[in-house]
Amino acid sequence: MSIGKKLKELRRAAGLTQGEVASAINSNRAAVQKYEDDKVVNVPREKIEKMAALFGVTPSYLLGWDEEAPGKKIDERLVTMDFKKKYAKNLLDFLNNAPTPFQSVDELEKLLLDAGAVELNEGDAWDIERGQLYYMKKRGTQTAAFPVGAEPKEVGFRIGAAHQDAPGFRIKSVPSKIDAGYERICMEGYGGLIVHGWLDRPLAVAGRVFVKSENGPKPVNINIKQPILIIPSAAIHVERGVNDGAKFNLQTEMCPFFMQNTDGKTHFTEFIAKYAGCTPDEILSWELAPYEAYDGCFVGAEEEFISVARLDDCSMAHAVITGAIEAKDAESCDIAIAFDHEECGSNSDRGARSNTIEMLIDRICEKLGYSCEDKYRALSKSVVFSADMAHASHPSYLGKAEPTLPVVLGKGPVLKIATSQSYASSSDGTAFFKTLCESQDIPYQVFNNRSDVRGGGTIGPMISATYGVMTVDIGNPMLSMHAVRELGGTDDAYYMTKLFRVFYEGK
Repeated sequence: MSIGKKLKELRRAAGLTQGEVASAINSNRAAVQKYEDDKVVNVPREKIEKMAALFGVTPSYLLGWDEEAPGKKIDERLVTMDFKKKYAKNLLDFLNNAPTPFQSVDELEKLLLDAGAVELNEGDAWDIERGQLYYMKKRGTQTAAFPVGAEPKEVGFRIGAAHQDAPGFRIKSVPSKIDAGYERICMEGYGGLIVHGWLDRPLAVAGRVFVKSENGPKPVNINIKQPILIIPSAAIHVERGVNDGAKFNLQTEMCPFFMQNTDGKTHFTEFIAKYAGCTPDEILSWELAPYEAYDGCFVGAEEEFISVARLDDCSMAHAVITGAIEAKDAESCDIAIAFDHEECGSNSDRGARSNTIEMLIDRICEKLGYSCEDKYRALSKSVVFSADMAHASHPSYLGKAEPTLPVVLGKGPVLKIATSQSYASSSDGTAFFKTLCESQDIPYQVFNNRSDVRGGGTIGPMISATYGVMTVDIGNPMLSMHAVRELGGTDDAYYMTKLFRVFYEGK
């Protein structure tokens, strides 16, 4: 038996994915796949030794010098904190490079292409092969991935859904003005942002610009990852009530400084044109947003927390897609999708109220030769996991949380339940979720709102109502939701990715 076949056999026996093995041996999933496919003639000795230690065998067995594998168990030390931390580091790297949904789609596409996924364009005729992972993008801020490895009419679809937009600011069509010798940026709020955190914080700018070209309007994604904007606060000597529940006028007070300006002409559009590779006159439109200029990081004495922008909900978009990639060889039929515009109601061609899930199901069923009845048979067996971040219990505000159900950072995915149907989880969905987690040794928590506090909503109920499928609302625990930087648990990135992987695998 070749090294590759032995590795694949040992990995499957241990219940690990290629990504998990890669993290344990400090490598990447593509390299592990090459090892298993025997495409590397001389596997580095260091990797042989690490894989042998991971699977509880000797290097001699992997190299073919010993005929039988020793009867050892998998080395749990290699699948503990350091292993989980690699998932958190991957998440931090992703979020640091995905300041807007446009960059998020770009980064998710890189992960999908690295996994061998094939892109399908919405306007083309599709040719779908079983066992292949596919993905599609829609207008730059929505992405979906799916493999077809089973008969949906027999097993249903497993659908993972999240969104990748976050509360913050958006730069207006007329982007800047001159005030008292300073060029300041004109912005409007997006979603339910916490305003005060944006003050005195260096800000970068990213998004998409449409420019003129010979073939018509051309989209250009830009990410100016440098501190070019800042919103200075009023000194306490000027505004004595600054600490007394201050409110801010977004039109007049939340205007970032861009540059000192004495010529009376605005220069921001010219600045953006340089990064878009065009002249100011060639810019047709844009969707641009300021963002925290400094990267997210680990926090805490043992780095048990992560502090980063856009945990809500871009981190769940990452888990939804990464889980699908890790489960791509499973004999199931899954759809992983990351939407836009949830923070302002999902009413758009890229939001959860769009036709994308319906379109994907219809096209998959049509390619499989299904009748209308077959499609509804598939829907009756389908399950949706709607992933949106969950509130952890804040020790300074315990009176705002349900006292009987404390939620803690780093302790696993959170099941969200509300009888008002602001969350879609039902009793059967709750039972399904708990059974899956317990069978796969995934810790989980449960969240209820206080009876006298109105909670938030998710895309779960609208998906459940539209398609008539069992939907479970889940999310990782976090603090500082909707702040410029949010706080999460280091271990939770691993737990959520594993949850989506086993969910897609049909466990």
